Amino acid sequence: MKTIITLFIFSLAINSVFADSPLTSTVFYKAYMDIPIVQKASNAKGSLSGEELEYLYNNLNPLDVKLALINAKSWDHTGISNSQSFLMFVMKNKKYKTELGDDLVAFKLLATSNEQICYAYLRAFDNYFDVVYACEIAEEARKKKPNSFAVNMIYNLIKAQGLTLLGESCYADKIFSFFKTNPSIILDVKPEAQKYIFEYMDTYSDSCR
Repeated sequence: MKTIITLFIFSLAINSVFADSPLTSTVFYKAYMDIPIVQKASNAKGSLSGEELEYLYNNLNPLDVKLALINAKSWDHTGISNSQSFLMFVMKNKKYKTELGDDLVAFKLLATSNEQICYAYLRAFDNYFDVVYACEIAEEARKKKPNSFAVNMIYNLIKAQGLTLLGESCYADKIFSFFKTNPSIILDVKPEAQKYIFEYMDTYSDSCR
C-alpha cells in the first residue's frame, strides 16, 4: 500500500512538472479564438473530429490556424493518438509511396512541410515525455520551409520540450532567443501568437541568469 501511494505521489509530481513545460504551457491558440474552428477545438479536447482532420489536411487553410487548432486540442488525452489519425488521413488521401513500403518513411520523404509540422506537433502532444521522433519530423518540415516563423516556432517548442526533459531548460531559452532575433524569419503567425510564445520562454531567462 505504501508503495502504491508513493508511486501515485511521484506520478502527480511528474505530471505537475511537465504540465508546466514549453510544449504544454504555450497556449497561443488564444490569439485565434476569433476563428470558429479554433474556438470549437478549445471546447472539445481529445480526439480530432472529422471536421478538424479535414481542416488540417486542406492545403488552402493557413498553417498558423492549423497549428492553433492543434494547440487548442491540448495535450491531456491519455490513450488517444491524434498524430496517427492525421497520418492515416493524409496517407489515405495523398497515397504517398516508397519502395520501402513503410507509411512513416514515405511520409517523412514525401509529405509537405505543412503536413509534417502538423504531424510532429500532434505526435509531441500525444506523448510529451518522448519527443525524439516528433523533433525529427519537425526538422524535416523546417528544412522545406526554413524561413517560416510558424514552422520554426513548433520545431523549437518540440526541441525545447526535449531539452527540458533532459534538464537543459536554459539551453531551450537560448534557441528561442536566437530564433527571436533572426532577420530572415518570415512572420506567418499573428503577432499576438508570437507574444504567447516568447512571454513563456522569457520565464526561463529569469531562472537562467
